[in-house]
Amino acid sequence: MTVGFDGIRTVDGDSPLSYYDRLVIASLGMEYPRDTFMVYSPYSTDDRGMSWLLSIANVHNKTPYKAINKWAWRNRSGIFRDFHRHGVKVYHGMDAVLPSGKGKERVRMVNTIRDLTFKRFMNDYTWLERIRRNSRIKKACRRADRVIATSEFVKKQIVDRYKISSDKVDVVYTAFRDEYVERRDDEVMLNNVRAKYHMPSRFILAITDFSSLGNMETLYRAIAKLEDKKIDLVLIGEKNDYYRRMKKLAYELNIDDRVVRVSSVNKHNFSALYSLSQAFVDPSLQDGMGQTVIEAMIMGTPVVASDSGCHREVGGDAALYFKPDSADELAAHLNKVLSSDEKREAMSKAGMEHAAKFSQQALAQNTMLTYDKARGKA
Repeated sequence: MTVGFDGIRTVDGDSPLSYYDRLVIASLGMEYPRDTFMVYSPYSTDDRGMSWLLSIANVHNKTPYKAINKWAWRNRSGIFRDFHRHGVKVYHGMDAVLPSGKGKERVRMVNTIRDLTFKRFMNDYTWLERIRRNSRIKKACRRADRVIATSEFVKKQIVDRYKISSDKVDVVYTAFRDEYVERRDDEVMLNNVRAKYHMPSRFILAITDFSSLGNMETLYRAIAKLEDKKIDLVLIGEKNDYYRRMKKLAYELNIDDRVVRVSSVNKHNFSALYSLSQAFVDPSLQDGMGQTVIEAMIMGTPVVASDSGCHREVGGDAALYFKPDSADELAAHLNKVLSSDEKREAMSKAGMEHAAKFSQQALAQNTMLTYDKARGKA
């Protein structure tokens, strides 16, 4: 079978969205070597991550064969002509965009939705962006034969807000990269990454987009309450207005010299940063995938997460949870983890065992099951 993908995000740099797209496609390519997977985008790229994806023999990047307007090609009937040329049976919209027009009746449509944060955190989006996102997702849900949600949390939101049957929505969880397990005991790699990013000797790790959704204020206030005043907080995220407000708060809390920000990290180095940290914290308010929670756990890092979004769903009993607005509760959990080697070891073992079920093989198999349902084969 030949499967096509909306590749606009897949080929676009190394963002969290493109990382997820590549993870899905790579997992399918490796698990189903007899099938063919076409990444359709208006342009090609020489991005390092995309080169890794295209090194898989049955994964190919396809740009418009004949198209005056490449953006119209992506959204209208032009792309269907390429589907028919390549024998595509299923088209997977990775960014909640599905084309319309003549020819769609011969291709089954699948649409992935990863979150609906624009519905709740409206201040983080312009009114025009909210309207566009809502319209795009609504249309994609209507056109799709099957919809993939990245968690039960997201599925409930889709069903409630867009009034589609829950039977039409499949939950397919994300996965950790297979290489994470291989790199757990690579001391040379760990030392190289520590030196490359100038990591402190002992630190708590968090990954954020520095927005109200990231809930950094609760994290900062918790760090100020820790008993261990010699442990640092490493944040991975781009500098913006929200970060500058948080920098002011850090100064007021007298922790500014303990907060280390790293603007960007190569995705291949994330596994090392998880391993190097004493604990990983995800304080975000509406995570729909739990990618970082799964990755930290498979690396054996104790995880403390807000009791919101899909965190408890993906973290199970292997993580500790705190009320999103409770810095005291977060600090208490971190104090417990940091002060007890026995607690860290127990959480590390439980986390690795729990996260093992979120493999690339499981991601590929569950995604393929959705394709079979869309074709009436399951």
